[in-house]
Amino acid sequence: MKMKRRNAVHIFRGITIVILSIAVAAVIVMLLWNALIPSIIGWSTINYWQAAGLLILCRILFKGFGFPHPANTFRFNKEHIEMHDRMKHMTWDEKRAYIRSRMAKFHEQEAHE
Repeated sequence: MKMKRRNAVHIFRGITIVILSIAVAAVIVMLLWNALIPSIIGWSTINYWQAAGLLILCRILFKGFGFPHPANTFRFNKEHIEMHDRMKHMTWDEKRAYIRSRMAKFHEQEAHE
């Protein structure tokens, strides 16, 4: 019985902390926006709910919808590890030549697009 109650208390505290953190972040965004943007750009001030919406919009645009992309993460990590292993035993001149060859391939791809 005590374990269930203790778990419920921890869950309640966790949810409360998350909600308070979001609320404080929205207030900070609102205060920063209202202090800077109207005087710099001349746009109007925003209220609390607009600041909260701006936080949500930034979350969607910059972090995605919160779903992990395991295929992309695995591919990137695998390529990163392979490149690190390749470059680990190279001299500085070999590393420089390797990086320049990779950059040249990238710029060739850009030119063809």
